[in-house]
Parts: sequence; structure tokens; C-alpha cells
Amino acid sequence: MEPRDEVAYVLPDKLGGVFNYVGNLLAHRRDDRLSAAAIRTDNASDADARCEEPLRADREVRFSYALPPENIYSVLRRLARVFSGRPGVIVANDWIELALTAIHDTGRAVVAITHGDFDYYYDLALRHRDTIDAYVTYSERMFQRLRELLPERRDTIFFLPYGVVIPVVVRHPADGPLRLLYVGRLTRAKGVFDLPAIDARLRERGVDVAWTIQGTGPHEAALRDAWRDAHDIRWTGMQPMADVLRLYASHDVLVMPSRNEGLPVALLEAGAAGVVPVASNLASGIPDVVLPGLTGYRPEPGDIDGFAEAIASLAADRDELERMSRRVRERVAATYDASMCTAAYERLFADWRQWKRVRPARVHLSYGSRLDQPWLPNPLVRALRSTWMKS
Repeated sequence: MEPRDEVAYVLPDKLGGVFNYVGNLLAHRRDDRLSAAAIRTDNASDADARCEEPLRADREVRFSYALPPENIYSVLRRLARVFSGRPGVIVANDWIELALTAIHDTGRAVVAITHGDFDYYYDLALRHRDTIDAYVTYSERMFQRLRELLPERRDTIFFLPYGVVIPVVVRHPADGPLRLLYVGRLTRAKGVFDLPAIDARLRERGVDVAWTIQGTGPHEAALRDAWRDAHDIRWTGMQPMADVLRLYASHDVLVMPSRNEGLPVALLEAGAAGVVPVASNLASGIPDVVLPGLTGYRPEPGDIDGFAEAIASLAADRDELERMSRRVRERVAATYDASMCTAAYERLFADWRQWKRVRPARVHLSYGSRLDQPWLPNPLVRALRSTWMKS
């Protein structure tokens, strides 16, 4: 019997939006023509906490590497072996699997996912255009931007909203403090240092709130230090995904002061549970869900007073909070139900032979330094770099 075509999702092995995106696609797959693999990459040089959350794949691989000090050609040769022997699709969510395509022809079609409306992802799209067969993006802003940057590839750029679980158990009104929730990595790019300032403004105004901070990250210690005077705050750290999803039902407002996004998974998860978003007014993703005064509020990034005003208005008018809660849940359920959205992804992947492009005869690897050469032994490169790093 011929092996089924395989869709191999390659992703960094850490909790976050990319992990949840892949997890939802895997959890809701239905097409029996396709098998699924999850290739979880782990760079020893990355300080982020690793993830033990399982993924619903037929095949799961933990791929460890160390860049630097390893020779990138050695790393990519090892990664290429992960895909040998089966036809199908590589779903690329970060740079290393795209670098692989520059020097190894796996025979598979390559789909690049644009996860954010910022230069990192657009640079990947442009840098690897010769070996990317199709692009997928999931916000209107990112879709239009990719078409502007790659006008010659307009017919291979697909706008496919991804989905989340629409839960049966949703939030209900509760007396007492307004229950505020932050979900995400604790890093400066997510605007987390605005949270203590927003809390201080709310206390100055006499608004009674209780905070839950869900997540961890490189700036957690600094955030805790900046927020030492908070009187009602709960830090949950890294939790299993099932626990995170249950958390939404016991909160009223999602506070999201990010500086850049694509379409935040937490925004959809919270909205599906009826949690009202107060999120930065970013061009990508946020306007697709948050209609000011109807399904939430969109203060400008860094506008502490704007965030505090929006939260205070919801605390003062609980009837309006309930109306917004119903509206945002309806909006997310209508467009972002995972069982519906995943089918569109599966249709694209199943047709990969129809849109796979002819690979150029020569492709340039645009990463590495003078020590990154295909003919240099990896142990020698590691030894030299380790010596230089110590000196």
C-alpha cells in the first residue's frame, strides 16, 4: 500500500501562539488521506521554557540543535533526514525549516505561515521565495501586505483564518472585582510592563479589579518586581493548555497591550468564552475581532489612560459588559470555529501536487558565517566557536 501523504508541521518547542495554532489544526483534522507529523525544534541556545504539552499527530519528533555553536549545514542535514521517504507538505512556522529548503530538496511542497505583522515574518517570506510553494496568512492585513511585497506570487498567497475551540462552558456574571486576565509570553514585546501602570491608574480611580497573569517568559522576574505593590494578583506560570482554556470562563476582561501581533490565539480563545477584549489597536488581527464599543475596546498601544478608561467603563456598567460578552462570542464562533477553519487548511494541503512549483536549480543559503561550510566537520566548528565564546 502506498504511504499516505504527510503534512509535517515544524514549530518551536515552546508554548505560545504558534504552538496553539498548530495544536488546534492537529486536534481538528478530519481528512483521512493525510497523515500528520509534529516536528518540534529545540535550540539549546534559546532561553525560553520548553513545552511538554502533547500534540495530536501520527508522528512526533523532538529535533534538538545548538546554533551557535554548531555548523548550520550539519544541523540542516540532520533535519532533512526527518522528512525522508514520504511525500507531502512541510508547514513552516519559523526560519530553520525554511533554511533547510535552500540546501535540501525533500520533494515536499513547502507552505510558509506568516504569524505576525512585522518585519521578521515578511523577511522570511521574501528571503525564501524561491523554495516556498505557497504562503498562508490569517489576517486581512497580513494577506494584503504579502500581496504587496510579492505581487508575482499573488496566486500562491492564501488567506485562511485559523480556528479555536468554541467552548460550551463560558463566563458568567460575578459580583465583586472585575476579573482581568492576561494570557501570553511575559516579554517586553507583548507590552507587559504596561500592566502595572494600568493597574495603578485603576486603583487611583477606585476601580476594584483582580488580576490573573497566565504565562511565563524572559521578563517575568522584572515584571513581578515592577508590580510588587499589587494587592490582588495571581501568577499561574506555565500551565497545560486544558487548564488555560478553563481559565477563561472565570474572567471578565482580557487585557492585551501588545506592540505587534498577527492574530492572537488568546484573543480568539478568550472571545470564544465570552471574555471581553481590551486590546492594543494594531493593524493586524485585532480589528478583525474587536469592534470598539461592540465586542471590546482598542486603545492605542502604550496608552495607559486609554486602557484604564476602557476597563473602568466595563467595571461601572456590568450590563454593557454582558452585552459585549455575548457579541464577541458570537463573532468568534461565526468565523473562527476550529472544526470549520481546519477543513480549509486540509483542502489546501491535500491538493499540494497542483500548486507545487518547480524548484530552482540553485538556491543560496542566506544564513551562517565563514565557519558554516558544508565541508567543515561539525565537531571542529563547535570546538572553535566554544573556544571563542569563552575567550
